Amino acid sequence: MKDRSSGKWIYLSYQLSTETPAYGGGKSLKSESVKDIEKGDSSNSLCWSFSNHLGTHIDFPSHFVNEGHTVSDYHPDFWIFQHPFLVDLSPVGPGTIISTENCNYNRIPVETDLILIKTGFCNLRNKAVYWKNNPGVSPELAFVLRENFSKLRMIGFDSISTSSYTHRKIGREAHRAFLNHNRPILLLEDMDLSKIDQKTVFDHIIVAPLRVENSDAAPCTVLAEINE
Repeated sequence: MKDRSSGKWIYLSYQLSTETPAYGGGKSLKSESVKDIEKGDSSNSLCWSFSNHLGTHIDFPSHFVNEGHTVSDYHPDFWIFQHPFLVDLSPVGPGTIISTENCNYNRIPVETDLILIKTGFCNLRNKAVYWKNNPGVSPELAFVLRENFSKLRMIGFDSISTSSYTHRKIGREAHRAFLNHNRPILLLEDMDLSKIDQKTVFDHIIVAPLRVENSDAAPCTVLAEINE
């Protein structure tokens, strides 16, 4: 890993808020005050309630596989990606299922450990279409990527889910194709890829999940060091 001063750090993840869109129009973050200095308390404190699939988050195998790995099963160095690669497909239309044909996987370097797929849908995150008709991914893509990229550990999207809300059967099959395997490819969903494009040069990417014991998914912060 290069010296930390060699590049610029950016976020590829969103902050959670009470306005964070949820898949299928589900509940967003609920934030309640427990202590408030303005009301005479000695300190400020909040109580949060939210799904572990809200906002930028990782799906682990146990999300679709009984006895599958959870957040608790990964070593710290798993979360550092030295060879990320961006596939920029933007703009991708609502409800599109991303396949091996439009992914153009032949130009992805063989040493890639993290693939980011930019659909451009992150630009619509404040609109209902973001969760009502988001792009999804075909199950076949999992088989092809696993066969051709032996070091690939994770794939990320600027769509709210791997599963298009209008093609949920395909979405469930895609989740299983990526996760139900002795070499699973984790799914990083609802990313903010608005700051990067095909010209972006990555040094490395760090994915830092919220570590709640035995979770099938976890909200996370994603940090990228890029060279300008």
